[in-house]
Amino acid sequence: MNFATTIDQVYGFKSYNPTDIYICEELGFFLDKIHKILHNEDTNINIRVFPNICQSSFPETPSIQTFFIRPDDIPAYEDLVDVFELVSDRERQAVIFKVYKQHKWFGEVGEIIPTFKEHLDGRFLLNDFGVFRSHCGRRCMYKPGSCNICTRMIELGDTIKDKGYVLLPDY
Repeated sequence: MNFATTIDQVYGFKSYNPTDIYICEELGFFLDKIHKILHNEDTNINIRVFPNICQSSFPETPSIQTFFIRPDDIPAYEDLVDVFELVSDRERQAVIFKVYKQHKWFGEVGEIIPTFKEHLDGRFLLNDFGVFRSHCGRRCMYKPGSCNICTRMIELGDTIKDKGYVLLPDY
């Protein structure tokens, strides 16, 4: 199984006329562009992702800057991704599947995405988090200072927590 982590790989794999391509690592921040390449009048290749794994080509990348999709953010990606493939051990598989199916996780991100190594509690995170990340193009790294939305949302969440409030999920 091959995973597309660069645009060269997307076009290379596309030339083999596959039914599906796994989009991983940095390309996860460009799903709007990848979708246009793989879903057009010439081709209709399914886009597959691993939402519950933090993905980066460099192991020390801060978790918040890696590609992952929280259960709450699935609706923001549904028009861009065809298959959300969950990775889990047998013990946690049913729970992970249920949480992602419900699109709700009211707790620490690291509890549902075990490779997430930082503190991020969904109870204090704005519901638009996934909307911003689904098409951000990773501006925080390509053009430093032009986007700090993830950091700002975490800071706002800390303020909300410090004030004793909790953000209820949209149901």
